Amino acid sequence: MPELDPRCVLALPERSAAELIAAWLSEKGYGCELVASAPSVSVELLTNTTIPEPPAYQVCILNPEHRHAAMELLKEHQEGVAALRERELKRASRTGTVLAKCEDCGKSSDWPATLMGTTETCPHCQNYIDIPDPEDDWSGVDFGEPEGESESA
Repeated sequence: MPELDPRCVLALPERSAAELIAAWLSEKGYGCELVASAPSVSVELLTNTTIPEPPAYQVCILNPEHRHAAMELLKEHQEGVAALRERELKRASRTGTVLAKCEDCGKSSDWPATLMGTTETCPHCQNYIDIPDPEDDWSGVDFGEPEGESESA
């Protein structure tokens, strides 16, 4: 494996993925550049065969003082993505059905339990319908005033 640039926060085999991460970090205030390593070969010790290794694309922070903060941001993002994937896998394994009532037309309909926590199209009025998920906690969310109600001056 080629030696990494000391400013490197992540090395990826796909250029497009490295470009996306670099753009995301730049949007977050950490200027980045891609450093592509040249393709290399490694030698398999038992058979003495050479194995070609594709180039790696290093996402490098322009200001080395920001490297640690950028790596922490990447770590937090990766943890968030892992939590979302775990949640989606849990939802996908659900069985049965759930009853959801449309806020627009007032009619109820059955939905597969795998759709809990999603927004779908009501089969009766074609408006959006939220399929409830008992595991979602909305207690800390401020939705503002209901439509049509405003403070009188």
